Amino acid sequence: MSNFFNLEKTQNLIIGVLLVAVVVLAYLQFAPNSVIPGQMSQKAAVDNAMAFINGTVLKTSPDKAELSGEPVKEAGLYKFIVKVSTQEVPLYVSQDGNLLFMQPPANIKEENAKAQAAANATSTPGATAPPTGETTVGDFVATADEVCLENGKPTVYFFGSESCPHCKWEKPIIEKIAQTFSGLISFHENVDNNKDMDVFGKYSQGGIPTLVLGCKYFREGSGEQAGEAQESKDLTALLCKLTNGQPTNVCSGVADLINQIK
Repeated sequence: MSNFFNLEKTQNLIIGVLLVAVVVLAYLQFAPNSVIPGQMSQKAAVDNAMAFINGTVLKTSPDKAELSGEPVKEAGLYKFIVKVSTQEVPLYVSQDGNLLFMQPPANIKEENAKAQAAANATSTPGATAPPTGETTVGDFVATADEVCLENGKPTVYFFGSESCPHCKWEKPIIEKIAQTFSGLISFHENVDNNKDMDVFGKYSQGGIPTLVLGCKYFREGSGEQAGEAQESKDLTALLCKLTNGQPTNVCSGVADLINQIK
């Protein structure tokens, strides 16, 4: 099969489909933080940009984009390299996850200032920077926080919106896993509401979906890059860690992952 995706064609495809020019801003509706604005983590912004490219831009293509190397912060943006077939294309996503560029625009400083002002004006009351910690299974951050309990059970939070495609992908997975742990956890499903905003403000920089597992593990963004099967295993292992290996018949199947959790 001929290599359809040479560099020029790949760039033209992305530009054409996303309707962006080299130095023209394009407001895209792929960001998971469309409900609550604010700066996203580098990983969350890049992961969702990749999911958008593969799920929309290259949806009908036999070749899919892969992330090449580690994203970096450059010119006030998150720079990442997209590899399609054998060719690589640099792209930039804004820190709030709402803008995608082929290269940094000339007025990026002005745009960043506007975005920051907007985020400050609409930020969640009492919101602070999320806790720091090492990344563990499922790209969750492991915190030093005590496990938060409700009626003696670890509390699990899901924050999302029906207008967010990544939330729609994640929601049925976490719902199914939560049902598996029925009676062992307290599940708070927050979709298009303002409940548990103190938790959201602590563990998210404004992006959705956000998952908070017992206040010990949190992640901003979906697990689409890993796929449904792996995401289900990762969530199961993390909840097993919180429930001390219960239920046994469920947790025994992910023992290898449980041992990897920090």
